[in-house]
Amino acid sequence: MKDGVRSSSVTISVTTTPDMAASLDGRLIHPLYSTFWLAYHAEVAARKAIEPYFDEGENALGAGIELEHRNMCPLGVRVDITATVTKCEGNRIICSLSARAGAIEIARGTQTQVVLPSERIQAMIARAYEQHGVQLPQKS
Repeated sequence: MKDGVRSSSVTISVTTTPDMAASLDGRLIHPLYSTFWLAYHAEVAARKAIEPYFDEGENALGAGIELEHRNMCPLGVRVDITATVTKCEGNRIICSLSARAGAIEIARGTQTQVVLPSERIQAMIARAYEQHGVQLPQKS
């Protein structure tokens, strides 16, 4: 991992759409930006914050996410999600997360990723498939 990661910060912007509404089993629960989609977008921002700093042959796995949804966000609103690297502990990288719709804080939290050699990750994936008795999908 290149040293520059320690000061990395990325902001992604999304406009909330009807498919991002709080829904369960195909049933609309609330016409609001769902925590599910918020977590997905936070993961995207955190990955983008660290990916440019991988050394050759490195990759990362998500190891945890904590989000506190602080305010509701309607559909049709632009949300800016920022991931900022705040800690590098060995091969663990922690990003602080902030989601805002204009001046309104939608959510905050953290996301942790573990950086490992790509070959090790592939071996871990293969072992997980073996343990569950499922065939590993072939790359297309």
